[in-house]
This record gives sequence, structure tokens and C-alpha cells, in this order.
Amino acid sequence: MKADTRNLALNMLTLAVKGAIAAMMAFPALALAEGDDDDIAALTKPTNSIEIGTRNTSQSSAKFGEYNGLDKKGGSLIGNFNVRGGDAYENEGGTVRWNASGANLGTTSRSLNTGVSDQGRWNLGINYDELRHNITDSYQTPFQGSMGGNNFNLPSSFGVVNTTSPGTRALTTNQQASFQNEGVHSDRKNSTFSAGYNFDTRWSTSFEFNRLEQSGAKLIAASSDGATLGGNSYTKEGIAILMNPTNYKTDTYNLALNWLGDKNHFTASYYGSMFRDGYTNLSWADPLQSTSASGTSPGASGFFINSMSTPPSNSFHQLNLTGGAALTSTTKLAGGFSYGRNTQNESYSGTYTPGTMTSLPTGSLNGLVVSTHANLKLTNQTTKDLVLFASMKFNERNNQTTSNTFSFVDLGGVTRNSVNTPMSNKKTQIEFAGDYRIDKKQTVHFGYEYEEVKRWCNNSLANNAQGSAAPVGYYTTASCAQVPESNENKLALTYRVKASDDITLNAGYTYGRRRADINSSFYNPMQAVNQGFENFGYVAFFDASRKESLYKLGASWQASERLNLGLNGRFRQDKYDSTLGVQDGSSTSINLDASYTLSENSMVSAYYSWQAKQRNLLSEAGRSTTVILPTTTTSGLWTNQMSNTDHTVGLNGKQKGLMGGKLDLSEDLTYSYGKAGYSTQTQYPVTTCTDASNASCGATPDITSKMIQFRFTGSYKIDKVSKVVMGYMYQNLRSNDYFYNAYQYGYTPATMLPTNQTAPNYSVNTVFAMYNYTFQ
Repeated sequence: MKADTRNLALNMLTLAVKGAIAAMMAFPALALAEGDDDDIAALTKPTNSIEIGTRNTSQSSAKFGEYNGLDKKGGSLIGNFNVRGGDAYENEGGTVRWNASGANLGTTSRSLNTGVSDQGRWNLGINYDELRHNITDSYQTPFQGSMGGNNFNLPSSFGVVNTTSPGTRALTTNQQASFQNEGVHSDRKNSTFSAGYNFDTRWSTSFEFNRLEQSGAKLIAASSDGATLGGNSYTKEGIAILMNPTNYKTDTYNLALNWLGDKNHFTASYYGSMFRDGYTNLSWADPLQSTSASGTSPGASGFFINSMSTPPSNSFHQLNLTGGAALTSTTKLAGGFSYGRNTQNESYSGTYTPGTMTSLPTGSLNGLVVSTHANLKLTNQTTKDLVLFASMKFNERNNQTTSNTFSFVDLGGVTRNSVNTPMSNKKTQIEFAGDYRIDKKQTVHFGYEYEEVKRWCNNSLANNAQGSAAPVGYYTTASCAQVPESNENKLALTYRVKASDDITLNAGYTYGRRRADINSSFYNPMQAVNQGFENFGYVAFFDASRKESLYKLGASWQASERLNLGLNGRFRQDKYDSTLGVQDGSSTSINLDASYTLSENSMVSAYYSWQAKQRNLLSEAGRSTTVILPTTTTSGLWTNQMSNTDHTVGLNGKQKGLMGGKLDLSEDLTYSYGKAGYSTQTQYPVTTCTDASNASCGATPDITSKMIQFRFTGSYKIDKVSKVVMGYMYQNLRSNDYFYNAYQYGYTPATMLPTNQTAPNYSVNTVFAMYNYTFQ
């Protein structure tokens, strides 16, 4: 195995070197014409560069090439350039400059930029970039339809699946043969045009237009609605993992008018964003039946077709005012105000499975959200040692969408009524802070922050609706919000001291107390069916009352002229007051770094990082209309713990000026290990906990991820204007996630189609070589 690995790396390196040599041959005339650098030209003319080369990757891996474009095995082009010019560089008194650049031109993460400007008068620019997000290369599906499309069907030969146990765990040979592999990715293409004009030294204007186009798909889990068709009953809540299309286009506009005074500045601007989805829905065939034998043909009418909506098109328009003024030589004031309107009025037609909606009160949402923002900050240099700050922020999201009653058929075939609840919120923040220098070696920062959040709905229907299946105890008391109001007070203190010429220490503490007003009988649109009712006393952690403490410690030690050490630690603890829900959580991190200078041209550095998080949750099995006491042993109380730990260690080195000043080297070695754990315990007798096939209590297998990465780069100067850059990278990932077990043939839930996706694992060697030429 070791010999094979070495041969592979050497073969790849040979290919890369040949490519670089070929690239070098393309520039002989330029290299000969340049000659020796002119010292004066180096000061008055820009330095331009062109890089061209080749790269070879040993293995195809969507995870390795998730964003860098190196997801395919084999060779690829390296292309980078940066050129500039204009009479402003010619020492002739001109003011015009132009530039053009490109990066990563041989990958799917390429970019191109160009611009021209007349200094102090006007500027124009055009930018373009692409980015591909490679999501998975192990996804398999029996559905027919291209990635990026919105309609997926099945061949009639696939037949149907009887979801009576074992259901999809016992697919026929013919059904398994219908599965094909699909590489799933989502592409982003971003184009920008910008322009600016200065009327005089005080007034200027700027404009920017950006178009973001997205294509491809992302995976989404979809649940079937179920129906009786052609004499066959299709299963409700049958799960299929689908390629949800990302056929999006977003146009944004920025137009600003600026004024600059001697001590003041002001900007008035407009921002607009128009999002358009090329589809309104995603449709797929349902092969999961409850009344037919597996492998038989579908009914005479074919498979039942399910539909679900894709993101609706919408528009956002916002006006902004910002400015600042020096009130005195020691006092400055800055602030801003903005007003925005977000509208969405896409038709409901075709966005849901036919027959699931019994009636629609309107043909579209006719949604309107009005956003208002204001901020103000005052800074005062009170004394030479004391600086004081006071700031205020106000944000309101006023959802003025009308509430309506929607009737639909649930999975049990019963007609239900549900009211949409357009939620609004308003957040006010006030902060007072200061920086005080005690003496030349000691400084302290102190601060106080108050935050108030209010949540509401604008109409009586949303506030007074009741679930059509509401059991006793589940009803509203004129509020659509579980937490209509909350407020938080926060105090912060940071101390920094230079203990000696070589040692600097810092310590900080922040305490926050959030109090939430709870409306335990608020209306939730999910309460159209009794499965949607939450247990009384359960509050989401991000809304619940909480005490938070944050501690920070750090030290920096210049041990010698060559050795520098740093150590930083951070610990946060949250405690919640909720009867049910997250009870507490904490996060801890420690970072250690060191650097050592071997010589003027050589250094080495190392670092280690450790992070740990955990949270504890208490909840109630089933549904309860009264608050459950934790001491009730006969109730359905259960607890859950989730933890996550990450270790990262790295070693870096750099050597410059080797081989008579021609060769520079750099090395980077990194190892990381992450582990996540999940455990549940019941506080009532459960005899099935001892059964290995039952996962209702106990711990699941740890989710782990181990990655090692080594990078080596060398740069050799051929002459003053050209050099060869060569490099090697090895990356190995080993991950294990039990969640992927449910995707495999023979292990899926009885009503879920498998995808055979696997946790990402790879071992990739990448080598590159390129020629760099600079000129003026």
C-alpha cells in the first residue's frame, strides 16, 4: 500500500511539472523583453502578474471539493492574473487607472473583475464570480428527472411498495435495480455592475446592481399526503429524499447620495431586492401503498402525485439615512434610520397536493412586512484616560399580512381548520460603556446593556383562534405569541494589564439576566390537530427566562526575542427557568499558540484548540394540559443530554531565501477530531430499554469526525520577473454518523425510500505546479 501511494503521488507530480514547463514556454518573448528591473519604474508603475499551471487530484470527493471546485479526479487548469494600468501610473500627471484580475479560473469557484476610474471624479466596475456547492456524491434515487428540475416520476416497472413491515426494507431486485447515483450540487453565479461619480469635493453618488443566479438542487425530505387511486391506497407520511431545485434569481440595487463636510457626513440611499423562483412547486410520484403487495404495478391511474411548494417570489424595498457629526472636539454623534417594505403575493395554485385543501379564503397570501430601524451612538473623550459610549438601537418587524382560516384534510382524512398567525416583533437595545486607562499598564472596559423584545399579531383572528381539535385546557387568551414580552439586563467588565515588559494579561466577565412573560395557552397554527399541541410548561430556549455567565481569561508571553506564547480561555454557562425544555447548557474553549523564530528567514509556529459544548433537556412524553412536576415518577418525564467536543492541533513552518535567495518553502500540518454524543433517560418504568432494538432510552453511538491535512508549497525564482510555484496537499477525512444507517437498503423505516447515502470519507492527494510572471 505504501509503495502504491508513493507511486501515485510521483505520477501526479510528474504531470504537474510537465504542465508548468509547458506554461513557461508560453512566455519567452515577455521574459526576454523585460530585462533587468528599473528601480524608478518599480516605484512609478504597477506590478502585474500572470499565473498559469496545472493541478491533479487523486480522488473524486464531493466533501473534499465542497466549495473549492476540486471534487473530480484528474487534472485541472490553474489560472490567475492581475494587471493594472492608466496614465496615473505614467508619471505624466494623469488620473485615470484601470485594472483587471481573475482567480481560480480553472475551477468552479472562479472570479473575474475589471474596473476603470478617474481619481476623484468617477469610477466603473464589473465583477463576476461563480461558486459550486458540492453537496453529495453518494445519493441514489429511483426517481426519473434531472437535477434542477421540479418533477420526478417513477417507471411503471418499479411497481409499488407494501409499507406493511418490513416495507421499504424489502425492496425487490427490480426495484433496487432502478436506483441510480446522482451527484447533487447547487451553483451560484454572481454578476455586479458598479459606478460612482463625484460632483465636487462634498457631493458624490454611487450605484450598484447585482444579479445572483442559482441553479442545481439541494436535498430535502418530503412527506407524502396519501390517497386512494386506481383501487390502491397510498401511504400517508411516506418519506422520500428529493432533489429540491434551486432555480433562483435575485436582483439587488443600491443607489446612494453622499455628502461630506469638514466635521459631518450624510448619506441617503435606496436598497432593493427582488427574489424570483423559477418554479412554484416540487412534484413526485408515490410508490408507497398499504393495500398492495410489493412489486405489483400501480393502479390504472398510475402513481399518486404529491406536490409541495418551493420558496415564493418576493420583493423588498428600503430607504436609508445615515450620518455623523463632530459636535465638539471631544464628542461625536452618529446614527441612522431605515424604512423597508417586503411583499409576497405568489398564487397558491399548484403549490400543494390536489385534494388536500378543501377551500381557500384567498388565492394568495398578499403578504406585507414593514421593517423600521433606527440607531444612535454618542462617543465622548471625557478625559485623556476616559472614553464613554452611549448607544440605542430600535428594530421593528411589523407583519401586516391578513389572517385567514384555512381548511385542509389531515392525514386521517378529517377536515381541519387552521389560522395563519403573522407574527410581529419589536426590539429595543440601550447600551452604556466606557474605556478607562488606569495607568500606562492597566486598562478597563465596562458596559451595561438593556434589551426589550415584544411579540404580537396585528389582528383579532390570529389572537383568538382555537384549534378545531383542541382538547380541554388548550385554548388562547388573546395572544398568538407564547412569549409576548421579554427583557434582558447585561453587565460586562474587562481588565487588561501589562504585568511586565514580556507578559500581558486580560480577564473579563459578563452577566446577563433575561426574564420572559409566558402565555401558556397561546394559539399555535399547528393546533389544528392534537399532535400539534405542546406540553404546558415547555418553552423554547431562545425565548425562555435565562441567567447567563461568561468568563474570559488570556495571557501573552514574549518569553524571548524568538519565542512568543499565548493562552486564551472562555467559559459560558446558561441556566433556564423553564419547567420543561432546555434546563441548562455550557460551552468551554481553550486556545494555545506558540511561535519561534529560528532565524531572520525561518520560523515555526504551533497551536492547539479545544472546544466543548453540552446541554440538558427535560420534557414530557405524549401531551399534558397541566404543568408536570419533575418529581412525578408516574408521569412521562424524560431527560436528554447532548454534548460536542472538538480538538484541533496544528504545526506551521516557513523558510525564505534558501539556495542563494531563490527558494521559499512553507509547511502546514493540521489534525482535528470532533465527537458528538446524544443520550436519553426516562424517569418512568420502561421495560423495553433493555431491548437492543429499542432506542427510546440510552445513548446513541457517538458521531465522530477525524481529519488530517498536510500542505507543502515551494516557490523558486528563475529570475527577477518569473518563478515556479509547486505544491502538494494531502487530506484524509474519516467520519462516522449512525444517522446514515437509516438511508441504507434493509435498514430504512418501513415507509421511507432508501438513498444509500454514506457519511463522507476520503483520502485525497493533490499536487500542483504553476509558472508566475510579473511585469510592469
